[in-house]
Amino acid sequence: MHAYNPPNVDSFIDHLGLHKALCVLMGWDYTKVPENSKAYQSLLPDLVQASREDLIIWPPTVIIHNTATGRKKDGRAEGLGNKEMDKKISELGFAGGKSKSLYGKEGHLGLTLIKFANSPAGLKEAERLADFLERQDHGRIGWLHARANQSVGSDNSPLLVETDNRTGEKRRILYGYLAISSDMDELDSDSRKRASLKSKREFDPSD
Repeated sequence: MHAYNPPNVDSFIDHLGLHKALCVLMGWDYTKVPENSKAYQSLLPDLVQASREDLIIWPPTVIIHNTATGRKKDGRAEGLGNKEMDKKISELGFAGGKSKSLYGKEGHLGLTLIKFANSPAGLKEAERLADFLERQDHGRIGWLHARANQSVGSDNSPLLVETDNRTGEKRRILYGYLAISSDMDELDSDSRKRASLKSKREFDPSD
């Protein structure tokens, strides 16, 4: 109730945003006033999913998986760097995205964030990239399937690596999707600090 009834008028908009974010994460109906009846806690499963997918990480970000390429002599993981990923995304026909490959104590995490401009055009391009991957079954569900079928010899799995018929070169198969509220934990700490949540349905083209 505090998020819906802030202590002062000046913070009303910010508190409504918090109210909506909390409802989306809990699977509640943010369009209903939170009152004693708790009717706002009733929302059909398909509407819960649609509501969660509506609340995206802002600026628009596409999370790309399977960007690790192997291990160095010291055992640390290595993978596609920012410039390599920028080139790959550009070669696929997408512009405006800036890559940020993520690293941990053991090296490359096999995870890259493609951040687009904080604008309607940026959102459109991010959605276009996510849709492109989804059409190839390389979206969110495709990645879950690939992970479920990973094994000790996963570097040779046809779900993760493909061979160029012309050159014989092995290439990582990229999986990715538009980052939504539930993906916040996949971001690095710096990106989380800079990110906010925004509703696609309420997106204002004049922003």
